[in-house]
Amino acid sequence: MSGTVLVTGATGFLGGYVCRTLAEQGWRVRGLTRGGALPPGVEAAPADGLEDEAGLARAVAGADAVVHLAARVHVMRDAASDPLAEFRRVNVEGTRRLARAAGEAGVRRLVLASSVKAVGERTDAAWTDDVAPAPADPYGVSKLEAEEAVLSGEGPDATVLRLPLCYGAGVRANLLRLFHLVARGRPIPLGGVRNRRSLAYGGNVGAAVATVLRTPGAAGERFFVSDGPAVSTPELVRAIGRALGREPRLVPLPQGLLRAAGRGGDLLARAIPFPLTTAAVDRLLGSLEVDSSRLARVTGQPPPFSLEQGLADTARWYREAHP
Repeated sequence: MSGTVLVTGATGFLGGYVCRTLAEQGWRVRGLTRGGALPPGVEAAPADGLEDEAGLARAVAGADAVVHLAARVHVMRDAASDPLAEFRRVNVEGTRRLARAAGEAGVRRLVLASSVKAVGERTDAAWTDDVAPAPADPYGVSKLEAEEAVLSGEGPDATVLRLPLCYGAGVRANLLRLFHLVARGRPIPLGGVRNRRSLAYGGNVGAAVATVLRTPGAAGERFFVSDGPAVSTPELVRAIGRALGREPRLVPLPQGLLRAAGRGGDLLARAIPFPLTTAAVDRLLGSLEVDSSRLARVTGQPPPFSLEQGLADTARWYREAHP
């Protein structure tokens, strides 16, 4: 399948990978935008967000597929008085509005970028695609409800891709902090962590989107996406070090001290933005591992890039952006 595809969230770092992959495979790519810079070669489809029904109708007109990346994302310090209502307004109602507009325009396929948080926060063993969802926060609840919205049959035939922590050129938040710490030779007190975390490089996400669009059997399905084998946090830090050509300063700090630091951070975070909180420590120490092998079995396409290749690409961008 190819033709014209509308991509929401095209101005984000993940959108850049998805748009580039689709263009390389012969798609004519449009990007829904309020005016932000789109990737090279992407046509602008102006709309005032997912609440702009007229703008959405114009954007999907003549499109063969829609890839929905835009969302209100998980934030550590949510200022909304009712976070669940705000997440639902964007992630559920906005998604439903987009799917309805696409269906009315005759769009044939829709791909929703969801999140592992639609299933939960921590794993004892790798989740498979048939795991029972138990989202633990308002963001996860909204992403699960968005999945149900696109799979309800009201809009185009849909595929849901559940993404773990994603990275690549333009990455932000925790992965960018790790790159900063390694590049600057700062001590990283995570040497004693024994966990398993799945990640997804933007190039692998773009490949997954393109692959499910051309696979009829992927319609109506939900798939986890990842680079493949999960890694521990210390393994990830060492891999970042190899990509940057720097030996990371991993320190095996006892987990009890890390948790105590997180509790202290909770107190500071009441007054000022502070990254090390109990929730942040739980993510650093806990496991969140998915088995994405069914995606490869159904589509015949394994992830084309390894973790090492993805981090090498990220490191090239990092050196240019942070000289």
